[in-house]
Amino acid sequence: MDSDVFELSLEQEFQMRLIQESAQNMSREQMQDMLLQTSKLLMLKDNAIKNMMRKGMFTL
Repeated sequence: MDSDVFELSLEQEFQMRLIQESAQNMSREQMQDMLLQTSKLLMLKDNAIKNMMRKGMFTL
């Protein structure tokens, strides 16, 4: 498997830096809300990939 798959692009690294900076100004409650939203989005992404694989639209 290509090792680049597990690396962030330059744009993604920039986005991570922006998230880190904005997280410093968040309250605990805001961080918890962001964590829950992010977790839900990751689960939805997993479901979409699984669905596409089942339908033969996407292969690994």
